[in-house]
Amino acid sequence: MKNLITTIAIAAISICTSAQDIKIKDINKEREGNKVTELGAIDENTIIYLRGSFNNWDTSIPFKRISDGIYCIEDITLFNGRDGMKIGSEDWKTVDVGGIEKELPLGTDNKLKVGGENIFISGLSGQQTIRLSKITLDINKMTIKAKKASKMYPHISLDVLDDTEFMTDEMLVNVSFNLDTESGSIKVIGKNTQRDILVKNNVSIKLGKQEPTNSTIEVICTANASDGTTATDTIRYVKSEATGIYVYFNNPSNWENTYCYLWSLRGDQNYPWPGEKMEWDGEIEINGQKGWWKTQVSKRYSDFGEVIFNNNDGLQTAEDLSMDGEAMVYDGIEWKKLAESKQ
Repeated sequence: MKNLITTIAIAAISICTSAQDIKIKDINKEREGNKVTELGAIDENTIIYLRGSFNNWDTSIPFKRISDGIYCIEDITLFNGRDGMKIGSEDWKTVDVGGIEKELPLGTDNKLKVGGENIFISGLSGQQTIRLSKITLDINKMTIKAKKASKMYPHISLDVLDDTEFMTDEMLVNVSFNLDTESGSIKVIGKNTQRDILVKNNVSIKLGKQEPTNSTIEVICTANASDGTTATDTIRYVKSEATGIYVYFNNPSNWENTYCYLWSLRGDQNYPWPGEKMEWDGEIEINGQKGWWKTQVSKRYSDFGEVIFNNNDGLQTAEDLSMDGEAMVYDGIEWKKLAESKQ
């Protein structure tokens, strides 16, 4: 996440550059700016990575070099197989390789090209998880092959991640299956709640209705495959007291999806990227503009938190936006207290 919270230092600014351009960071454009049309010099010291939405396009998944031009990754699980991915070096200059086609059928050699398309695993939808026994890259022939693991790997995904706080009366959590899951169960345990839910398909569950504030709710998920393989995961949610402290964002670039990511200077667990999807408030008027995106901030972040607004597709605010114990407003140019703004 380091690259997501690093601010951009701009040494020189052209007089024709708008303030909005200065304040918004576009990771995709940065990569496009370094885009190459041919491979650089690759030797035994060159490290090539699998980079995609699932790891924020970072360098956490290196390929292992098998021989000249042949690389592989063994036993990898993609917790959202529909995330886009590419093959790249650390700086994207030596290697920036994508697909000729966007879809990546499993078990076949798929053609690649320099600067090609983001690749998606074929046959998956939503947040389905898939386990691959091997991904083989032939940089000489410019092909990639992904093979599905023979052993089944059941898994249930929740769209609201572990340790998420909610300040409403209840929270809606969507649960989805990967391809290997035949059936499953969900156990919800709170101070005043214990529910057992048998699951045969994707399901939405509501949490927290009967729970007091400042309490923890456990969601224990069990997924079963037809070969007897099972997987269990426990997710915890915290029902926090509503603070009434909001951050407001006017989305000056008209992002289709607007998220608020929160991280703490005290070293507390950060909100899972990309953060919470923001709520549209069409009635509030700030500085002469009616209608703003908003997110309520919990106690964990309202005094010591930092804020990054983003669209979960490479665009994000590029400067430090620090909370100060009260509602804050960001119009793409200026970050200030709501109390200091015109309402």
